[in-house]
Amino acid sequence: MRNFFSALLLLLQSVATAQIVRIEPASATADDQIKIIYDATQGTGGLVGASKVYMHGGVITSSPTATTWDENYVKGNWGKDDGIGLMTKVQGQNDLWEITLDAPARAYYGVPSTTTVFRLAMVFRNADGSAEGKGTPGSFEGGQVASNGDIFIDLAVDNFVTIKQPATTTHFIKSGEHITISAEASSTVSQMTIAIDQGQGFENKANVNTGTTISYNFSPSESFRGTLRVTATINGEQVQDEQPFNVNITDATTVAELPQGVQKGINYDDEDHSRVTLVLEAPGKDFVYVVGDMSNWEVQPEYLMNKTPDGELFWLTLTNLTAGKEYVFQYWVEGAIKVGDPYADKVADPWNDQYIPLSVNNQIPDYNLTENAIATTFQTGQAPYQWPATEQNWERPDAKDLVVYELLVRDFVGSRSYKDLIDTLDYIQNLGVNAIELMPVMEFEGNESWGYNPMYFFAPDKYYGTKNDLKDFIAACHQRGLAVILDMVLNHAFGLNPMVRMYWDGSKPSAESPWFNTEATHPFNVGYDFNHESPYTQAFVDSVNAYWLREYHFDGYRFDLSKGFTQTKNTDVGAWSAYDQSRVNLLKRMANKLWQVDEKAYVILEHFAASNEEDELAEAGMLLWRNMGYNYWTALGGEANSSFDGATAETHVSYMESHDEQRQLWEVYENGLANGVYNTRDTTIALERLKMNAAFLYTLPGPKMLWQFGELGYDIDINFNGRVGNKPLPWGQDGLQYYNDQLRKHVYNAFSAILNLRKQINAQDNVSYTYDFSGNERFIHADSDDLDMLIVGNYGLEASSINPSIATGSSWYNYFSGETIPAGAFEKDINLAPGEFRIYTSNKISDGFHQVVEAYELPVTISPASFFVEDEITITFDATKAHPAGTEGLVGAEKVYMHAGIVFEDFNATTLENEVGNHTDDGVGLMTRVDGENDMWQITLIPKDYFSITSGEAVKLGMYFRNADNSKLGKGFRGQTIFFAIEVDGELITITPQQFDQDTEITLTYDARFGNRGLLNAQQVYMHSGVITSSANGTSWDEQHVVGNWGADDGVGEMTRSTTNNNQWQITLTPSNYYGLGQTKLAYRLAFVFRNADGSRKGTGTTGDFEHGVVLENGDILYDVPVLKQITGLEEELPGFRYYPNPASGIIHFDGEIPGQIKVLELRTLKGEVVVHQSVANNSLSPLDISELPNGLYLLRIITEQKGYTLKVLVSR
Repeated sequence: MRNFFSALLLLLQSVATAQIVRIEPASATADDQIKIIYDATQGTGGLVGASKVYMHGGVITSSPTATTWDENYVKGNWGKDDGIGLMTKVQGQNDLWEITLDAPARAYYGVPSTTTVFRLAMVFRNADGSAEGKGTPGSFEGGQVASNGDIFIDLAVDNFVTIKQPATTTHFIKSGEHITISAEASSTVSQMTIAIDQGQGFENKANVNTGTTISYNFSPSESFRGTLRVTATINGEQVQDEQPFNVNITDATTVAELPQGVQKGINYDDEDHSRVTLVLEAPGKDFVYVVGDMSNWEVQPEYLMNKTPDGELFWLTLTNLTAGKEYVFQYWVEGAIKVGDPYADKVADPWNDQYIPLSVNNQIPDYNLTENAIATTFQTGQAPYQWPATEQNWERPDAKDLVVYELLVRDFVGSRSYKDLIDTLDYIQNLGVNAIELMPVMEFEGNESWGYNPMYFFAPDKYYGTKNDLKDFIAACHQRGLAVILDMVLNHAFGLNPMVRMYWDGSKPSAESPWFNTEATHPFNVGYDFNHESPYTQAFVDSVNAYWLREYHFDGYRFDLSKGFTQTKNTDVGAWSAYDQSRVNLLKRMANKLWQVDEKAYVILEHFAASNEEDELAEAGMLLWRNMGYNYWTALGGEANSSFDGATAETHVSYMESHDEQRQLWEVYENGLANGVYNTRDTTIALERLKMNAAFLYTLPGPKMLWQFGELGYDIDINFNGRVGNKPLPWGQDGLQYYNDQLRKHVYNAFSAILNLRKQINAQDNVSYTYDFSGNERFIHADSDDLDMLIVGNYGLEASSINPSIATGSSWYNYFSGETIPAGAFEKDINLAPGEFRIYTSNKISDGFHQVVEAYELPVTISPASFFVEDEITITFDATKAHPAGTEGLVGAEKVYMHAGIVFEDFNATTLENEVGNHTDDGVGLMTRVDGENDMWQITLIPKDYFSITSGEAVKLGMYFRNADNSKLGKGFRGQTIFFAIEVDGELITITPQQFDQDTEITLTYDARFGNRGLLNAQQVYMHSGVITSSANGTSWDEQHVVGNWGADDGVGEMTRSTTNNNQWQITLTPSNYYGLGQTKLAYRLAFVFRNADGSRKGTGTTGDFEHGVVLENGDILYDVPVLKQITGLEEELPGFRYYPNPASGIIHFDGEIPGQIKVLELRTLKGEVVVHQSVANNSLSPLDISELPNGLYLLRIITEQKGYTLKVLVSR
């Protein structure tokens, strides 16, 4: 018993102390030295196991129950490991931390003695701020956790007085208006006084001698910066509260014309570097102050801006500035709206600038006033940028010849720096492109972004470097013959944009906004939608477009979401995409204004509208984006059903990848087809086919585009780390090592060679093209005065031939091999291996590109072609088709050995186990020469015995070949180990029980080892499923009964991994309940597609029929319901059959026959719960004992091989 009470006491002690924060002494005041103890295991538990813990702390001075931190007294620098707020681990504890404030709490936080401190406020973090510890909302002993997880500890306060009104310290009023002042005491006062210091000492304004409250309406006659104080005597103790009290009389705004020569934004005086004139467009606003470094971030009367007579503009000339000094400033519009200058070229961000490395940008503004949010800067006396003399002679490429390299600085170089980007220009130039398109670089919200969330349209984002770094980059590009195009975002702006914030209606732009619609006029909008018919917006757009052309020498723009430049309201995508004359007019107006600044500037639209609208815009001189991704990746994956015709337009920038499209190789990895061993999802094969895609895109007429690293076969999912999240680099120590991969180098070199050929063809006179883009075998023929070109390719999965029927009177040349092709060769069939392409030219313009392009050949066949591990197989090796892998090869070898092994479990793995072969002439793996053949060799074996397989699932057989002393090799395509799949037992879909209807509880097993194998080794699998209710042969899902939310990791349709195989996943359900079919709707088929958690990978079947259903061409799996439900309560529908008694209390008997072979008898509750389940033998129903069942109505289900019957049974006693 004693031990029991000891344990209970320890338990009670642990409960008493298991709160997230406590202090010592427990009843401390702000004038005590306080120890704070934090338990990381409580609350969110975000800092369990942390190696360092910091307290980010503050105080509450407004009331004993308030949860708003007093921003004047916060201690800690979030994300910095600087020792401020660093806690110490409690001795002997892993997750208990303490800090003793190094002075009384009031002094630690810098709170004056005149201010009452009611609470300590705190959150906890690790050293870099990437993890935090917060509380669980609610109260605890001595404190509270707010809804946002902030933790508050109550301090001991006896007598106090607090100022209730005004809630702010700075006030803007007109002459004659008053400010209400009120205060409240903790208990009855014997005296309470309101006093104000307007700069000449405190003057009493109101007094009471009893009660707990006091109020006063103060009517100032002039602006001042002062102090408000309330004193009180409570229980004999004199207490007080005071706060800054700054009053601004705003009807002193001067109306004055705008000075000559100034414009909206920041205007410098070329002669006097101590002056700057600021101009803000804010129609309809009453007054604006300039506040910033020059005013010590205080509102001062001399910084009240003038207003133009029309009320459109506010302006102010600042004088006595220090030349060359950078000033951070804001406009305080009507006192409360704090914004930077919309036309500023540099932004000060108190939240994000601190994370920009000085190595990237050493000109970060000194500004951390988060309470004021985003600000901007001006700096007089800046030295003008000196453009190199080569800029004077720069000529940009003709629009029709463009090959644009789209680039996101953030994901292109590890430093994310323009300076390092310059160092990569040789790589880009050597590739053969002639333009770079930078994704948006104007100041966007945050640091990590694609840039489509613009904030300040005239300021380069500091995350990539300084504004001069950007100019250096553009100048360096021009010196290499590379135009630079800016991705321009003028469809919308985001919430921190100053023009959005100046006219705001709580959750959206207000109706008074000169620039923005209150609601977007079109689908797919992000941010806040510009009204492009507004003259304010048009003037702003024209200023932005002119600025980047003039100031930064950009060569043109790609306009993001240009289809959104409309005031025609549409919610339907189809209607939005239809011809819109008003949109055409708006875009023509904008382009013409832009061309007045630079008549040759590129105007490229991401439009995707009706063809007649795009034709009209093209006729006006604009280019348009054309997404050819689907056409090319399906061909890449072996399904050449889509034409490349769209890529031949000279009016469109055609591409197969962009920042917004899935990567070609990723699509093929998910959906590519295979024919035996030739599998387009194999990286080596896919990379070879990607070169063919390049040949069939970049040699076509018209401008083209290439997304960064497409020339290396970048194959990382676009949704990796979130769609707009950082992606792995192909180079660098922590990168993908593409640049050290010879196969990737071959892709780069092939792209480079193809782009070089394009350049030579484009330089010819009178070029005409013929194409054949139908089917697997395709060709391009370019005919010109001096240089002709023929490209043939086989997108199929097996060897084929093509006859381009082109007469040649002289020899031609293979561009990649350098070999000479005799005259007349193109008037007959050209044989092509699967995935093989060739480029021929009429003139010898290359000596070939060694190993850059190779035709696929498989040197091995296995008989039978499909085999299990227990089957006897014969492996035949043809040395004439083998890759020598850097040796002399095995043609003519006296002996050939096979070195082979097994891959277990993982279909994607390439590591061989249970290897047989010793690299010596010992007879192990020795092959026999095929009779009558010099270079064909065979070996017969049973894999299970040959490789001594005693456990594990063998999924692949891998091999290569050698001579007796291992000095010569024979390998597969591109020198790779040759792999053949070993058949494994199982099926793509298994459902138990096999005989079921829609009211049967079933367990479905999906085996990722079959079908497209898209979910092999997935960590989570979801079933996206539905039913076919139209007919037994129907293929259209019933939209009313689909279960699953594609891409959402929400548990709906989530499957459970099998305990016996990591690639098998299961889910148990009753179809009628799961799909909400009720008692009347009949399901003929179940329909499935499987996916991973975020929907970036999917598992589908192999097209065609299977035993239980069919797999459609799109990969949907349709599983036939074997027993169609037949509900009846009428015994006459079962002639000769009866069950009795009904109602029943004990035994139910059966008499007569039911058509067909009876398989199962079940009794279910009305909710579908199975309470009795019997398998039926010999087609005979045994009596059914229901004596243990509670009273109620049940459904008796009798299932035959053809039909299910449901009868009603009433249990009653």
